[in-house]
Amino acid sequence: RRGSGRGLDSAGGEQDGDDPPEVDPLRWSLLPSNGLLRANMPEAVASENNTARLKLLVMHKPTHDARTNAAGNYPYSWHLHNRKRLWEVRVQVHFKVVPVHRQSVYFGLEMLPGPQSSGYTTKRIQKMILAGIQGTIGKEFYQTAGDDPEKTSGEVEPPCFAMPLWAVDAFHVADPGSEPDLTSDMSKIGHRRTDGTKAYIEAMKDVIANLSADKVYTFCFWGVSQFVDANLWMFQGLLGLKMDANNLCGRPPIFVVAYELLGDEATAARSSDGNRKHYNSQKNYFFKVALWSKQKPPEKEALRELLGDVVDDEAGDDGATNGASDSAEAPRGPFGQVRALMKRRRRSNQDSEEESRRNKHLA
Repeated sequence: RRGSGRGLDSAGGEQDGDDPPEVDPLRWSLLPSNGLLRANMPEAVASENNTARLKLLVMHKPTHDARTNAAGNYPYSWHLHNRKRLWEVRVQVHFKVVPVHRQSVYFGLEMLPGPQSSGYTTKRIQKMILAGIQGTIGKEFYQTAGDDPEKTSGEVEPPCFAMPLWAVDAFHVADPGSEPDLTSDMSKIGHRRTDGTKAYIEAMKDVIANLSADKVYTFCFWGVSQFVDANLWMFQGLLGLKMDANNLCGRPPIFVVAYELLGDEATAARSSDGNRKHYNSQKNYFFKVALWSKQKPPEKEALRELLGDVVDDEAGDDGATNGASDSAEAPRGPFGQVRALMKRRRRSNQDSEEESRRNKHLA
């Protein structure tokens, strides 16, 4: 077993020791929704749409639990512990339909449209964060605060941060059936940016030029994670500054996306700096994931509009429904079931210890 210490191991099972770590606050769901999911799942999540077959895995350090984080008592600690990255996203794509506009394939973040922040401090910190990101992945990305719906006629461009595929940190190409397990150690396979940026970009450009429905593509991304704590919903790491992500991204959730930008490049609408606008109507999505933290959750009604009644499963996250005990109706949702199981195990251990003490006293 690669996990170390107590808590949950890399396979999601309970390790030896005292109380397990708190269930992480990060939540995500593919759109259309396939249910509520969390970071550090024991297996990759499989999905399929009209454009591709997908597998996704989100790893995140337990930054909401300082003791567990420091001790390395968490899933995938064998991979994340003692590294700068706070999280890593791994995605496998098996195209059903190969992108036509291969040089216009992007991976990144979208936010909900809304009024733009005009505060000096917010804008200054935003510039510092973007400068830090440029130093990590380069300048070839598109970032916009989006259009203000109250001041825009016609389609509104959402706030977004979009990168060409070669800005991801690692990739691997395989024949179907021989692709790597996303939960495994992938440090010795494929291409990595840290092996040399120039050669890496050239290798990725060759892959993009030859995208095929006969291959499975694995992409790993963590480069900007040192600046973004998704659990705490916070930007950090620049000159000791920290800021609520809502101050820069607007209201949650945010969307992790991969898409092909359609339309004629020559006649496309452009922003004031000359970059092409990324309107949602011109995006052919390979996937779109809604992501948020329970520490700074979206309004429930807004979330229900996106995900449907699946948001009601959140009631089970704390291991109980309506104050019911473990012997009552089982808690709803996968998180409630996990917490209830852990509680029963702790109670069983406590009972065993009490019985042992009684036996020792009688002896």
